[in-house]
Amino acid sequence: MKILFDHQIFSMQKYGGISRYFANLHFGLNQLADVESSIPVLYSENEYIKPNAVLKNSGLGSKMFSGHANRTYRWNQRFSLLNLKLKQYDLIHPTFYDPYFTEASNKKFVLTVHDMIHELHTDLFKHNPHEIIARKKYLIARAAAVIAISEHTKQDIIKLYPEWEKKITVVHHGYHLTSKSVNTSLSLPQHYILYVGDRWHYKNFPLLVNAISSLLKGNPGLQLLCAGGGSFNAEELALFNKLDIAPQCRQMSVTDDGLMQLYQQAQLFVFPSLQEGFGLPVLEAFANNCPVVCSNTTSLPEVAGKAAVYFDPLSMAGIKQAVEQVLANKTLQQELKHQGEQQLALFTFDKCVQNTLKVYQSVL
Repeated sequence: MKILFDHQIFSMQKYGGISRYFANLHFGLNQLADVESSIPVLYSENEYIKPNAVLKNSGLGSKMFSGHANRTYRWNQRFSLLNLKLKQYDLIHPTFYDPYFTEASNKKFVLTVHDMIHELHTDLFKHNPHEIIARKKYLIARAAAVIAISEHTKQDIIKLYPEWEKKITVVHHGYHLTSKSVNTSLSLPQHYILYVGDRWHYKNFPLLVNAISSLLKGNPGLQLLCAGGGSFNAEELALFNKLDIAPQCRQMSVTDDGLMQLYQQAQLFVFPSLQEGFGLPVLEAFANNCPVVCSNTTSLPEVAGKAAVYFDPLSMAGIKQAVEQVLANKTLQQELKHQGEQQLALFTFDKCVQNTLKVYQSVL
């Protein structure tokens, strides 16, 4: 069986949960007998597929594409189309929702739906989300099978498109276990609350900051450390200054090894999101023995199980109480670490690969 993953997410993301999912899936499938997958990209700055990009490590590739996102996307799409037309594969698994490939191939395809945030919370997006909604709907209708990454995501799809329920299969994300030893030595504060990833819209970051500001002010040795998501913007900096906590808020861009160190040395990981299709950082925290405090909404209870302290993400008092409870209780921290290790065992990447393969086989 030969699977073709296209270029889309690897042209858009340097880091990110979706590109990590497809890169790990690609790696896992190629470890199996009689299964082969490919990712046709000419150039990509994505950290998870460095060896796969034809021009990634060449001076020519950097000269032609580095810093030119639109050019990178166009040329990678042309390269994907070339591979599609050669038809040296049995099945297509697009990595995002651009339907360009449907005109270039009559082969069946499987679509992974990561969430329905654009459809259910259109008001959260400044830019018009209707194009991505239309594209996703078009592909769901035409896919031979649809993978939902959680039961919650499956139910969201059915809520909008009940006619396609029978083609949807839940395949949870899996965590690709690596060594817990890290090869970095970041200079980190002794005590910090860890936040990971984007901070925009439904991620609920400003409410989190307001909720824990009094905890930070009451403990000058405690910091809020944000990994990834880009530098703090003007609105965020203004909020820190207004709350008088700016010296205790820090943003870092880190490698995977650096992220592991951040989890391992944090007092806790906090995830205040209003909407998650899965919530991969929860598994990352579990894998690195970091206590989890998170929202009690959408897919998060499905993923975290009994291994987290939950809060209502719309309640500042609830967020503060949950964070404070874990910060103050060393015994609870150890219990959460132990529960997290047990919960992680339910979400192995081998299971994700095998269940995805079953979907492929059902289509073919």
